[in-house]
Amino acid sequence: MRARRPAHRDGPVTENLAAKVTIVGVGAVGASISFALAAEGLATELALIDSDRRRAEGEAWDLDGAAAFIKPVRAYAADYPDATGSRVVIFSAGAPQVAGRDPLEVARANLTLLRQTFPRLVRYCPDAVFIMVTNPVDVMTYAATRLADTADGRVMGTGTVLDTSLFKRLLARHLRVDPRNVHAYVVGEHGSAEVPLWSRVSVAGLHIDDFCRVQGLLLPDRTALFDRVRAASEEITGREGVTKFAVSITVARIVEAVLRDEHSVLTVSGMVEGIYGFEGPNCFSLPAVVDARGRGRPLPLAMDEDELAALRASAERLKRIHRELGLG
Repeated sequence: MRARRPAHRDGPVTENLAAKVTIVGVGAVGASISFALAAEGLATELALIDSDRRRAEGEAWDLDGAAAFIKPVRAYAADYPDATGSRVVIFSAGAPQVAGRDPLEVARANLTLLRQTFPRLVRYCPDAVFIMVTNPVDVMTYAATRLADTADGRVMGTGTVLDTSLFKRLLARHLRVDPRNVHAYVVGEHGSAEVPLWSRVSVAGLHIDDFCRVQGLLLPDRTALFDRVRAASEEITGREGVTKFAVSITVARIVEAVLRDEHSVLTVSGMVEGIYGFEGPNCFSLPAVVDARGRGRPLPLAMDEDELAALRASAERLKRIHRELGLG
């Protein structure tokens, strides 16, 4: 039997481990994701790729310091060939959206980076599931899906998974229940055009209106409550410059569903065509089953007329952005 190569914080392990994850871009968000994956014991190997290799080395060595307190994980600064054998590749590289900067300018810069790097990831990780984190996430997911030349669900974005979590938390506070007992979804574009599906909000099988009546609670102010969901990211970035902790837990949740083949229903972003009458390729969020193969076909939830109209408007907004960015 060949001797096992010891783990080194400055180089990859040669064995193809079952839970190898590559993270591209280890700025504030990517580093937080690596921490979440290590702390939750989801990855056995973390390949950290960044244009600033010294930064990637520092993040890997920092994780090394917690080795006695977490499940074993080998983290190291990597280059694209080192991603070979990854079951999941997380793309979090690029410029963040900051106040005062044109969103289209940010999108163009991040798309340029994606075009330069993503084909290399596909070449070295042809069987991996790719999770897009970089914003605008729906646009990046659409572009990455086209670059990968696949429609089998192996490319998906974080989409409205975090927005859905926040929606559930705010609902739970009003309803005085555990957020895990609230069933609710935010769909469409991740951003100002996202759509809350109020018609599908339920607790213990009861629609929110019926639950409030049974519990003697006032119905929530729908507009005010969801305005808080939409404003959350801007409020956080206005104070600390970037959102990182919640999104890192969100990514870890998606990775968990993939690595453990959980068949979890999550509102990840991915290719949408032929559902609700949508024509032409587009990427946005709808509930879908996420497992070891990636994202399944979107689930055709019943919506009321206003929600479906809002979803169509959200999809059209994304198509306009695609045209402005030359994505077709």
